Amino acid sequence: MGVKTYSQEMESPVVAGRMFKALCLDDHLAPKLMPQQFKSLEFLQGDPMSPGSIRQLNFAEGIPYKYMKQRIDEVDVNNFYYKYTTFEGGVLGKGYECIVIETKIDVKGNGCAVKLNVHFHPLPGTEISDEDAVVKMSQEKSRILVKTLEEYLLANPQAFA
Repeated sequence: MGVKTYSQEMESPVVAGRMFKALCLDDHLAPKLMPQQFKSLEFLQGDPMSPGSIRQLNFAEGIPYKYMKQRIDEVDVNNFYYKYTTFEGGVLGKGYECIVIETKIDVKGNGCAVKLNVHFHPLPGTEISDEDAVVKMSQEKSRILVKTLEEYLLANPQAFA
């Protein structure tokens, strides 16, 4: 079947540039703020700013998946756009060939709007429904991550300034 795409938008009082740096370009903040979810994030090749770079997100104990490998596809710092592909680990192999995530952060008033487009590419012969548990979990985890970063950035006004 075809690719299943969902879009999600979350507004935040944090300015767009700070949210972009924290969400897309930092490789230590999510594991620091959410150790119950993430053990570590490490670059196996390259860095957060370079398309083609490979990073590995290692999950905390108790999470049903050990790790995910992601390839950075596109980075546009001036327009707060970041695109990457999860190509190994996590839910892949359980109905998914890869997952492509596009993050676009727009200025909105004194804050920002975080827009996510997530494209789930199914394995051949697999169909992804609107009620798919992985899709729903992905939406909720994204919301929690953005809100956690927002709380941190509001409490630490010098971070990523």
